[in-house]
Amino acid sequence: MIPRDYQRAAVDAAREKTNVHGNTMLVLPTGAGKTVIGGLYIGEEVEDSREARALVLQHTDELIEQNRSAVARITGLHTSVVKAEQDDWEGRVVFGSVQTLARANRRARMPSVSHLVIDECHRAAAASYQSIIEHVRDLNPRVKLLGLSATPGRGDGRSLRKTFTNVGYQLKIGTLIARGLLVPPRTFTIDLGVEDELAGLHSSAGEFDMREADKVLNRAVLNEAVVEHWKERTADRRSIFFCATVDHAEAVAAAFRAEGITAETVTGEMPSRARADLIARFDRGEVQVLTNCMVLTEGFDSQPVGCIGILRPMLHKGTFIQAIGRGLRRVDPERFPGIVKIDCIVLDFAGAALRHGSLEQEISLDDEDHEPGAAPWKTCPSCEAELPLGASACDFCGHVFTRERGEKGVLAAFEMTEIDLLDRSPFAWCDLHGDGQALMASGFQGWAGVFFDGTLWHALGQPRQRAMRTLGVGTRVQALAAADDFLRETETTTASAKSRRWLNDPATLRQIELLQRAGHSATGFDFGLSKYAANCHLNFRWNRTAIAAAVLKDGARRAA
Repeated sequence: MIPRDYQRAAVDAAREKTNVHGNTMLVLPTGAGKTVIGGLYIGEEVEDSREARALVLQHTDELIEQNRSAVARITGLHTSVVKAEQDDWEGRVVFGSVQTLARANRRARMPSVSHLVIDECHRAAAASYQSIIEHVRDLNPRVKLLGLSATPGRGDGRSLRKTFTNVGYQLKIGTLIARGLLVPPRTFTIDLGVEDELAGLHSSAGEFDMREADKVLNRAVLNEAVVEHWKERTADRRSIFFCATVDHAEAVAAAFRAEGITAETVTGEMPSRARADLIARFDRGEVQVLTNCMVLTEGFDSQPVGCIGILRPMLHKGTFIQAIGRGLRRVDPERFPGIVKIDCIVLDFAGAALRHGSLEQEISLDDEDHEPGAAPWKTCPSCEAELPLGASACDFCGHVFTRERGEKGVLAAFEMTEIDLLDRSPFAWCDLHGDGQALMASGFQGWAGVFFDGTLWHALGQPRQRAMRTLGVGTRVQALAAADDFLRETETTTASAKSRRWLNDPATLRQIELLQRAGHSATGFDFGLSKYAANCHLNFRWNRTAIAAAVLKDGARRAA
């Protein structure tokens, strides 16, 4: 596989910072591919020493199995698991359950490890994590510690500075949106007439008093108004609502059901099997609305979510980002045929967007937010942590860096600046017809293409000697991102480098003959084709019928 450019940069930064400081934290949004980054870091670090062994801490059994499989595929290293009845420390990469290793008797057999990787490291301030970290450091004071998180800033005042001294790399959520890797939000702030009451809420431990919020928001007339606003703006989108309390969540779900809309409530007390069954029914479309009281923030990634409802005030920006992030993932058309998702509607009934600023304002072309030649790091004046120069706030203490900004309304219409992925991609893209509406790229193990149907773009790909499949449907940048990701997973740098000589060699007479047989017009232009461009044209001609059928099928599903 070929990592995305920021994934490569994050791995390089992690290796540099852990070598200098012994620890670092990487801050990347949901959808950035933190598992890939962690896997590449482990593979390269462990590969450098035959004695090296990495321990990866996970907080759920589901994540252990999911990430173990991914890291084994990326690194090719032997992996093992320590959780519940399993106690296997033989792997070069050991995946350990925090709940299991928090018990002193289960740490008794732990060997010295050279690297400790903590997924969702914003949890690392908890006593369970600290007991494991201290034990690991006792066994090996020179252990390298890597933390990965989307939202490391904690609202409870418990800093991560005891564990980490620096942020090695930070990627803004807006950058992933601009690159087509996440869908953009469209935010509507809706006044229910209770702004003054919400403004008077008390707070403690970094969050508003949700019992007070329930008294303000959990009223039948307001819940009915929420349903009416949802019907007006979202049509048939599957939706997640974040409510103040469980009682509030259940009342909102009841209001939806009273209008004939299938709605259920997810609670923290639900048995795991019942929760998994409910989420599966939501994925299948049997349930359209899920309400919850901050249960569906971590470990919940349902691609069909097209609307996020904010029905509780959010004092901490990380909470706001976590909630909205549940709706920004792209849809895999193979898993969810017929669902086209080009954006996510955010209905804010509690003023969170006004308080924190809509994520729509944060979209930028890159994260190099500093002058050329400037040092890429700065020190937080409050806690003295080392941070990337572009950081707008300290992920440890919350200190906000002030800087001059142009005036921009919070509710300004979202205008996404499209990054030209043709330049960023490691693959050469061929414009088949010269009008920019059909593009293809080829590798040694397959091809990918993006095709415009007059309304939306369709990303298609075909691995070598396997069937063609739909990779994504959406905007141009979203389709290009899906096609580029497919080739990155399929190919190696040998096949991708744009500077490879064979990309520019003239087409062979055999290729020209095959193109003519396939119906490509025989003109002088044909003889000006490169060998690579001729290969792309041949792949298109040989698969033209299947490509047309796939685009028409996706369009028919969308209209149905």
